[in-house]
Amino acid sequence: MRKNILKLASLSLFAFVIMGCNEDFLDTTPLNEIAEDAVWSDRNLAEAAVLDLYQGTWAGTLTEEETSDAFTDNAVFTHPGRGVDGYTEGKMTAGGNYMTRNWLDNWGALYSFIRGANLAITRLTANEAGFDQAFVDQMLGEAYFMRAHFYTNLMRQYGGLVLLTEPLDLDSEANNPRSSFEATINLIVSDLDQAINLLDDAPVSPARAHKITALALKSRVLTHAASDLYDAGKSASVSTIAAYGNKELVQYTGGSQTARWEAAKAASKALLDEHAGYKLDYTAPASHEEAIQNYDDMWLQGDENVDFIWGRLVEEFGFSSRTYDGGDGWSQGPGMFALNQGPNGYHEWAGTTPTEALVSKYTMSDGTTFDWDNPAHAADPYTDREPRFYSTILYDGAPWKPRTDDVVVHDNFNEIQTGFYTFSDGTIKNGVDTRQGPIEDWNGSRTGYYFRKFSDPRLPASWPNNLQKIDAPYIRQSEILLNYVEANIELGDEAEAILWLDKLRFRNGLPGVTETGDALKELYRRERDKELVNEDARLFDMKRWLEGPYSLDKQVQTVLIQADQIPGTTVTNYRKDPAAWDYTYRPTDIVFENRQWLDKVYFLPIAQSEIDKDPSLIQNPGY
Repeated sequence: MRKNILKLASLSLFAFVIMGCNEDFLDTTPLNEIAEDAVWSDRNLAEAAVLDLYQGTWAGTLTEEETSDAFTDNAVFTHPGRGVDGYTEGKMTAGGNYMTRNWLDNWGALYSFIRGANLAITRLTANEAGFDQAFVDQMLGEAYFMRAHFYTNLMRQYGGLVLLTEPLDLDSEANNPRSSFEATINLIVSDLDQAINLLDDAPVSPARAHKITALALKSRVLTHAASDLYDAGKSASVSTIAAYGNKELVQYTGGSQTARWEAAKAASKALLDEHAGYKLDYTAPASHEEAIQNYDDMWLQGDENVDFIWGRLVEEFGFSSRTYDGGDGWSQGPGMFALNQGPNGYHEWAGTTPTEALVSKYTMSDGTTFDWDNPAHAADPYTDREPRFYSTILYDGAPWKPRTDDVVVHDNFNEIQTGFYTFSDGTIKNGVDTRQGPIEDWNGSRTGYYFRKFSDPRLPASWPNNLQKIDAPYIRQSEILLNYVEANIELGDEAEAILWLDKLRFRNGLPGVTETGDALKELYRRERDKELVNEDARLFDMKRWLEGPYSLDKQVQTVLIQADQIPGTTVTNYRKDPAAWDYTYRPTDIVFENRQWLDKVYFLPIAQSEIDKDPSLIQNPGY
């Protein structure tokens, strides 16, 4: 962690806010060159400084090729050399080898934003400029919320943190040891309680913190804190923790896990009492088509859907644009998702693609488990699956968007082609969306699947001029509902858990829950995996549930799809048609990443460069 950060973080993104308020802004000094005292004596500049904190959020789902699901059993990253295998193969070191480039491990960058939050809290509390109290309350509430958000992101990767509540300066000692995991959770919760109180009258915004946002994050934090990874009794089998001499840095060393689940339950219910959610009033399963539309709506409508609590918007803070950060085609905003993750047959990059492990989590439409050992399932694996499957996954034969003019010759039916097709005359056609296909084969999926969720089906192939307008959710109401279900399961109130889980399942076209005990817990966990896929949830869930081996101690599978034309049929151009083609499907391991689970991966290493700056920092277990 940098101990001598003096500069106020750049305010350039939110200059647009100030320009909207003051046309003379173009004649002033650039914001990042304005003296600190001047910033906190001007209402517009003070608000811009608080808004600048939002640049420290990370929506890996919709802004990067390497989404956080690529570090789990849900997905795999297609392109080598980006450091993802450092996580999935357990090769990370404190020296910085095999570390990813995202906010996932960016200790130094997040602490610079924490300093910005601390500065805002200090100056707004003093309020030397005499701002009106309503303005101060909102700005302070947002600053407390953002500090809690930054500490939460760090806590979920590192455990106990260096807890700074005042901005450091040149005279600060490089002696800021880590606090315990318990103290870290306590500070985060305290900040969120402050935010809840201060933002009680703040306007509701899907892009900025308000009371509901703070309630939602509190539910997430306390659910995390109550989980098995952080309980000494439940995580005793984790080899690196068992051998660690500073267990208080990575888990609770006292207190009651039951009490922690009670706190998580109360926090989740507080949000549910204030936020009605989206279509949770079904008393029986929605129809198949209606359920697909329900799930589509929650991500396709973005902030216009009530389920969306907080996230990164394509049109944010009054700055209307399809892109971010420079406004050109290389923007890293949510508009990039289709390009980053879409099929090569659409000239897209297949950055992170679904695994068969994820696809197999989707049940049949009647809620029964999909099973490759079931001959009927294996013969036709993409028929009669649960509705969320069709909203989330692009598979061989899935209908999709119009092809570009140069690809129509290979597919004029607008269907995903991830198989290999042999015509009756012996001609072999490699699917246009495969790594052996005719279009940018290096961008083909390694698994035979692509993500549909978060790619706008209403727009043509998006690169480079028509980036999509789908917002990136940081927190949805559905997550908090699931948190509440989990707390009730852990506390033994299965009736309450099932009541709320059925609300979500009915919306998604699935039958009511009949499982109890361990079977209920397993059903819940896989339900959560599917509901929150591509929303930066599975990575943290697999760790807090101690599911590292379940998730990563196995190889990625592809499904090899072979279709042979049935004799006597007439085919001009290939399209998916069981009446004309005989299909076989074979799940097969691919050793693209030599996936293995090592217990040290439950926590990230603190970079050795940070420890060199402050020797009081104690390294995480296993490094």
